[in-house]
Amino acid sequence: MNTISKKEIIVMTIISIVFLLMPFVFAPYSDLPTNFFTSSFFKRLMLENILLVMFFIVNYFVFTTQLYLKKKYWIYAIVLLISFLIIHIIPDFVFPFERRVMPRDEGFRPRRTPWFIIWSPKVLIFACATLISVIIKQRKVYQEVKEEKQLSEIAYLRAQINPHFLFNTLNSIYALTLQKSDNAPDAVMKLSKMMRYVVTDSAADFIALQKDIDYIKNYIQLQKLRLVNQNSINISITGNFTNYSISPLLLINFIENAFKYGIVDVVENPIKIDIQLEEGILNFMVVNAISNYDVNEEDKSLTGISNSKKRLDYYYPDRYDLNIDESNQQFKVELKLDLNLND
Repeated sequence: MNTISKKEIIVMTIISIVFLLMPFVFAPYSDLPTNFFTSSFFKRLMLENILLVMFFIVNYFVFTTQLYLKKKYWIYAIVLLISFLIIHIIPDFVFPFERRVMPRDEGFRPRRTPWFIIWSPKVLIFACATLISVIIKQRKVYQEVKEEKQLSEIAYLRAQINPHFLFNTLNSIYALTLQKSDNAPDAVMKLSKMMRYVVTDSAADFIALQKDIDYIKNYIQLQKLRLVNQNSINISITGNFTNYSISPLLLINFIENAFKYGIVDVVENPIKIDIQLEEGILNFMVVNAISNYDVNEEDKSLTGISNSKKRLDYYYPDRYDLNIDESNQQFKVELKLDLNLND
């Protein structure tokens, strides 16, 4: 939260330049007898704005963070008052006012400018500098808190994935051991590879797409080992996945959902899985027949669909198209995902 972003630097620089250019705005309207830029008025105004910029920066990085956001409002108000006085008193001492000699006229008395006309613009400009720095800081803190909350939620969602995956896979291996199948060692090896991927790689925001595809292949192979009808799963994976990355364990949720809640091991109603990658656009589809098993909607959401939606919103805003259709006794998921910006 203490890091300074490039956006912050750009915004602070632009605002500082605006403040520093303000004295030059008054030049065309000056009626001083001497050159405006050599007058003490201009020098005083320039010094005021330099001090204002310094206050603006210090207020943003120090006063707002240490006082205002920590609700030390009285101390913050005192600091603002002292800062305001410093900004406008020091220039008066450094560059005293020039006295203009007026011709003597017994009937003429020069009128003094009311104090509120002199000080109102100064107070207004100082208030603007204060408010701008506070608003920018508040927006930054709010955005950081929001991102931290989202990251915590993503970590929680990933924690949900692992037990569910482990539960399903161990059930598959347990079924093989009961059958004393020769495929049990191969299943254990595949499970080992999958667990290594989950433990070592899934914590990253993005991982090589090929690794995620290998994970999916191993998962499907484990599911096939316990099925009587191998043709009850139709899978097609095409494309060159080498140079692309993806949020780990994003696609597997939809596939797990099909195996857990769909009709499995029926050739007439196979589970169809299609993954195609072309020019960085991933087209993913899973179709499964719907079983009559009564599934609690909340549990169904937690096991994949809701999880993946949240992760898609977080990692791929405006870069995906997800369509879920439940009709004609089948459940169909279609996902179109742009992976070009992850390289």
